[in-house]
Amino acid sequence: MTRIDLNSKLNPDCAKRCNKVRRQSITENDLCTLVSSVEDALPVRCVGDWAEQKIYLLSQYFGIFAEGMKQKWELNYIEVCSGPGRCINRSNGNELDGTALCILKHKSFKHINKALFFDFNETIVNVLNKRIEQIGKKNAKALIADYNNATELCATIEREINPKSLNLVLIDPTDCSVPFELIKKIKTTLPNVDFIINVATGTDFNRNIPMAFQNDELSKKYDKFLGCDSFFTDITNKDLCKSGDFVKLRKRFRETYQNSLNKVGYTHFDIELVNHYYDILFAAAHPKALEFWNKATEIKYDGQRSLF
Repeated sequence: MTRIDLNSKLNPDCAKRCNKVRRQSITENDLCTLVSSVEDALPVRCVGDWAEQKIYLLSQYFGIFAEGMKQKWELNYIEVCSGPGRCINRSNGNELDGTALCILKHKSFKHINKALFFDFNETIVNVLNKRIEQIGKKNAKALIADYNNATELCATIEREINPKSLNLVLIDPTDCSVPFELIKKIKTTLPNVDFIINVATGTDFNRNIPMAFQNDELSKKYDKFLGCDSFFTDITNKDLCKSGDFVKLRKRFRETYQNSLNKVGYTHFDIELVNHYYDILFAAAHPKALEFWNKATEIKYDGQRSLF
């Protein structure tokens, strides 16, 4: 076993343990306005302790996916809500590679035909493209895209990616705001695609459960995310909200999302909980992909070990 090398370095300028109010005052799109990377002097994204666990899961699966399928398919990697490529842990001030750089530096990336990274923010996209250029990856690029405009985002994918390829897509927002329409549109554009989706069940949804049953605008946000307009009108869900049984409501929220995925061809699922905050949802149409995922998650995160 070898350690995952996320190029972690202590950033002495990080204030550490900023509360939510403080973070809002010193960040813009989660980019810290006070601290630059000690690695390359470019902006970094402020993240919590859970980020490294998410990166670990992605790295594990990516290695098995790429090595297992390299002889059978043209492989591509796509990331939505990519970020700038470099993060800083607000708890301890450690700076580390984010998901994008983790994939680009992974030894199995040599089997990838093309990698696309999407973010809505021009500054973030420019920063990530500088980092991609610095490490010399000619088959990767970051692009500006709004995940609320599935047609436009997928038109870019269609121009860049061979539809007969096999694709791994990471969707990594900070809340439950990515419309299910994007999932459907990506699946239509790329018939052979596995998804890893960061679902903020324990944070965004959990915080807003009571209000979402009373506020039409908020419930519509989650309806768009779930791809279903019956969750907040369901009698059982209403009763669970009234009784304060949010554990069961979170479970039914997950199940509703999986049911929507099932309707567009996904039959193999797994969920890894990250510190009770986020669900890392894996969805695939082929049992082999779930076999790979199960192998990738056999060794649980401890900050040290890696299969690849």
